[in-house]
Amino acid sequence: MIDLVQQFWLRCEEAEPVFSADEIRWTPTEQFDLLCGHGLLKEAARATWAICDACGDGHTEEVMLISRGAPGSLMPFIPCPEVGGVPIEPERLRRWAPDLDLTARKLRETLGLVGGLSPLWPGRVWGLGRRHVAGRFRDFFLVCGGARPDAHVLLARCHQIADAPSPVILVPTRSPQQKQWPAFRLADIAAITEEGMTLDMDYIADAVPRDVYAGTAKTIATFPVGEDPTWEDLRLTVRENGIFAELRNEQKELSLDDLQFTGGDDRLWQLLRAFARFGGETPARSTSASSRDTGTFRKQVSDLRQRLNTVFPIAGEPIRALHGKGAYRCVFKIRLDRRDGFPIRPERWEDCQFVELRDGRIQISVKSTEVFAARSKDEETQRLTAIEAGEREVTRSEQYDLRTLGLAADSGVPTAEGSVLLEFLRNGGKLYRRGDDKDVLRFRKRLQTWMGMDSDPLQFTPNRRLWTARFECGSLRRQTEPK
Repeated sequence: MIDLVQQFWLRCEEAEPVFSADEIRWTPTEQFDLLCGHGLLKEAARATWAICDACGDGHTEEVMLISRGAPGSLMPFIPCPEVGGVPIEPERLRRWAPDLDLTARKLRETLGLVGGLSPLWPGRVWGLGRRHVAGRFRDFFLVCGGARPDAHVLLARCHQIADAPSPVILVPTRSPQQKQWPAFRLADIAAITEEGMTLDMDYIADAVPRDVYAGTAKTIATFPVGEDPTWEDLRLTVRENGIFAELRNEQKELSLDDLQFTGGDDRLWQLLRAFARFGGETPARSTSASSRDTGTFRKQVSDLRQRLNTVFPIAGEPIRALHGKGAYRCVFKIRLDRRDGFPIRPERWEDCQFVELRDGRIQISVKSTEVFAARSKDEETQRLTAIEAGEREVTRSEQYDLRTLGLAADSGVPTAEGSVLLEFLRNGGKLYRRGDDKDVLRFRKRLQTWMGMDSDPLQFTPNRRLWTARFECGSLRRQTEPK
């Protein structure tokens, strides 16, 4: 027999989430009645294809309706190479599908969430509401088909998830590729009984990062600016837990508390880090972005301006809008602290990928193994038992402006080492130069420092005077200039 409840969650992930009558025959009757009784399964349109049960091949054929006897009386048949026309019982063509909208409503009720239920993408993503979990309010979302090929586009368009300070993602069985949000499998934490649906909230509360910044923030710090300061004189180096500020002869370390950011997931702190990652200028925003999305981003930039004006009492605006591009540029110089290097240290160069994006930024991706908490299931009772540690392969990706990497001047013109990187990316990881080329050797050393690796990222073939990258290289940018 097939566990229909487990199959229910698996089928929620599919592009066509239906059960055939033949499948239902092999499931426990009580489970089928349970799901239908709660409305979680509803009858769908009848099947137009059927499996032949008249021969041993088990082939699938399109159903044809043939008149039999009385006028208007049609019987379903399928063709069979061995038997000929095979009649199909109408009952075999019945199908049932998960009611995803009702499932979202029941999850919302079970969790006791406040706020409205919001279908963000029909049949795929729902905003369920919010509740207080692990020290702060968190927004809950249901995502179906999060591992399907179009998931990255789907989630990018659902800006409500990215805008939520601490989103929690519920998935039937498969988590989205984006790993920046906590995701929980309903197949593991949900139970469907005669009384209704229940969820293991204790497990969710234990697994989400607890808010350690819940206390009252300190008074915001100020930086000594001297006489007649300008924003052009200010240089900010953004580090993991604060910034290093330089203005003429003054230097000062400022922590997250000094700046009155509430933690690493503070939206303004994330925006400041984005400016640093992109070399002081955000990418142009899409003209197809909704007015609400654009308004939210504009409000965040305005709030960050006010925070910077408070910390650095300098006349004028620290961030200017680039009209016509939908982007913003910092008047001051800002960069990420390259001493920290890439967030994850790879085990091998073969696990790394460098790609030049269409807008000129460099995307660095690293495969690694992630340890996560999983609950095992008792085979007899089907109940969740102790928490166990599991491992899975994940890919961490970060995008950097060449200026952020120190591989381009403030004007955006690549340095000699930056040109070496671009040549590797645009030539599929190959570069024809001398073995003692100083620019290549400096780039090799810089790359080892950035990724925290002692092994050589490049190989040299003397007889061909060919440098080959040991990491994957690529470019999405059209080449109009000669290589």
